[in-house]
Amino acid sequence: MKKKLDFLTKAKLIYSGELLIFAIAFLIIAILEFTQVIKINETHHTFFNWLTLFGGTWLIADFLWALFSKKRQKKVAMLDKVLHLPLGIYLVSFDLFCLITQPTNQLIYQYGIPIAIGFISICYGFEAIYHFFKPIPVVLEMAEEEEKEALKKLEEQQTEEIIVEEKGKDAEQDVKND
Repeated sequence: MKKKLDFLTKAKLIYSGELLIFAIAFLIIAILEFTQVIKINETHHTFFNWLTLFGGTWLIADFLWALFSKKRQKKVAMLDKVLHLPLGIYLVSFDLFCLITQPTNQLIYQYGIPIAIGFISICYGFEAIYHFFKPIPVVLEMAEEEEKEALKKLEEQQTEEIIVEEKGKDAEQDVKND
């Protein structure tokens, strides 16, 4: 007989699995860029710089938002925000350096971009393992809600069974009385 997984275990598996898939994908991309299997031209460098400048700024802002907002602290894992903070600082400083100085040496991009992507991979890999054993607060809240709904359905089902049994007893007594 198949053992049925509860909602929390399913949610942890799905969340950790998604993070692990992202970690593997980013690791592959970082290795391919580092070994120059994927070669990026100057247009891509500029696009990467602008995109990650906003992304790095968002990582820093998200950390500060989670740090100072009591409401947000209850919903997020601060460890995730702290892990991604160095990446945000690195991206903003790397992007500003590249956009201001316009480096002609391609080694800056050959090593600078894969370092960021590799760091993301390491963070996601760690988070995948960590959050399987210690889920984020939102997943725990969803599991509690799901458990409450399951208990409510079970109570309704038991109530219906009691009603059916009582009707059956009433019908038996009616037959005996006739």
